[in-house]
Amino acid sequence: METDGVAGGHRTDRRRFIHAALGGAVGWTAAGLFPRVGRGEEPAAAPPASAGGAASTAGSRPNIVVVLADDQGWRDASYQGSLELRTPNLDDLAAHGVRFDHFYAAQQMCSPGRFALLTGRAPFRVGLHHLGRMRPQEITIAKALKTAGYNTAHFGKWHLGDGATYPLRMGFDVTYYSPNYFDTGDSLTVNETDEKVEVKGDSSVFTMDLALDWIRKQAKDGSPFFAYVCFGSPHLPHRGAEEFTVLYPNAGSRADFLAEVAGVDAAVGKLRAALRELGIADNTLLWFTSDNGGITPNSKDPAGLGKMDIGARTISCLEWPARVPRPVRTSVPGVHMDIYPTILDLAAVKMPGQPPLDGISLMPLLDGRMKERPKPMGFMLWNGKKPGGFDAVDFAAETQGVWIDGPYKLIVTPDGVSSRRGAEAVPTALHHLYDDPEEKINLADRLPDVVARMRADLAAWQRSCRESYEGKDYGRP
Repeated sequence: METDGVAGGHRTDRRRFIHAALGGAVGWTAAGLFPRVGRGEEPAAAPPASAGGAASTAGSRPNIVVVLADDQGWRDASYQGSLELRTPNLDDLAAHGVRFDHFYAAQQMCSPGRFALLTGRAPFRVGLHHLGRMRPQEITIAKALKTAGYNTAHFGKWHLGDGATYPLRMGFDVTYYSPNYFDTGDSLTVNETDEKVEVKGDSSVFTMDLALDWIRKQAKDGSPFFAYVCFGSPHLPHRGAEEFTVLYPNAGSRADFLAEVAGVDAAVGKLRAALRELGIADNTLLWFTSDNGGITPNSKDPAGLGKMDIGARTISCLEWPARVPRPVRTSVPGVHMDIYPTILDLAAVKMPGQPPLDGISLMPLLDGRMKERPKPMGFMLWNGKKPGGFDAVDFAAETQGVWIDGPYKLIVTPDGVSSRRGAEAVPTALHHLYDDPEEKINLADRLPDVVARMRADLAAWQRSCRESYEGKDYGRP
C-alpha cells in the first residue's frame, strides 16, 4: 500500500480515492505523483546531481531566489486544495520540486516572519513580538552571501525597520523597497534615494519585472546572485488587476483577493520562464513561501490557524533541478527559520560570530537523507499589557508557547495570557500532528510524560530567547 509519508501510518484505500478525486476536481497536476518523505520512510529524493544546465557545472555556486507572498495562506493555491483559486504556476512548481505539507510561519504576522526568514532566528530574540524592526547587528542571508561573492538585491515589501536596518544596510546591494505593504498606485523607493518607481498593473507582476531586469544582468555577467522578492499581495486592501479579476466573474467581493493570488502565481510563472530562458534554471534554488498564515477562512491550515496565530502552517515549495531532480512531497516539518541555515549550507558559508540559530539546514531533506526533523521548533505569542511593557515580560511564564517535537505539538497558554483562540484556549494542549491535523483531540492527560518533557524543553528555549533579547548574543543596540 502507498505510504502517506507521515508518522504513524499509511493511507487507506478510501483516503487515496478521495484525494485522487479532489485532485482531479481542482486540477492538481501533482496529486498522487510525488514520492513522499516522512517519518519511517525511505528517502525519496535522488542523490545530488553532478551537473545541471548551462550554468550548473561542477563546483559552481547556485543562484538563489526567495519569493515571499504577503498573507498568502496554507490553502491559498489549487495544489493545496483550494476549490476556487487557479494557480497553475505554483501547482507546476510544487509538482516538479519540493512540496512542504508542514511548513510553519515563525510567528503570527509580517515583520516577525520576515526577520526569521532572513536570519534563521526566532523573532522574540530581538523583541519582535508584533510589527517592528530588526537589530542592525543581525546577520542576514544577504550579509552572509556577500562574503561568498554573491550579488544581492531586494525587491518589494521590507517591513523590518528603517535607518540602520534599511535593506542596503542589511547586506543588499540593490533595493526597490516599500516600508510596508503596497499595491497598484503606490511606489517603491530606489536605493534610499529620492527616486521612486510607481507600481503599475498587478503589483506582484510589476515587482517581479523589476527583479527580472536585475537577474538578467547577473546572468549576463555570470555572477552568482541572491534575489529576495517580496510581494505586497494578497495583503489587505485587495485591489486585483483587471487581467486577473476577469478570471473570477462570479466571485463577487472575493474577486479582488482571488485576483491578487492569481497575480502572485503569474509572477512566479514569469520568474520560472525567465530562468529557463537564461539557461540558469537548473542551478538556481527558487523558494516560494509566505510571511505568515492566511487571512481568510478558506486560507487557513487544517487546524483553522492563520495570521495572528502561532504554530500555524503556511504555504511553501521550492525547486532546484540540479540538486533535486525528482519531485518530493514531504511531511517533515519546516519553518521560516530554516531558510537561512539551508541557504548558508548550500553556499558553504559559515559566519563568524553567528548568534544562536533556531532553524536547521534542510539540505539533508533535499538530498533525501532526512526522514524526520532532528530539532524541535518553538513559537511564542504575547498580546498582554504589563507595567514596564514588553521589557518586563517573563517569556517562559507570560507568553503563549508552542513546541513541536517529533509528531507532537504542545500548546501552553498561561492564565491571563490571551490567544487568538480566546475562550477556546486551554492551559495545556497536546496534539498529534499527523493523526489529528485539525487539533481536536487533546492528549495532554493521556501522555503526561510527553507533556512534562516538552514543556521543560519549551521553557528552556523561551529562557534562551529572553537572554538574546537582553543582549547576550551581541549586546543591545
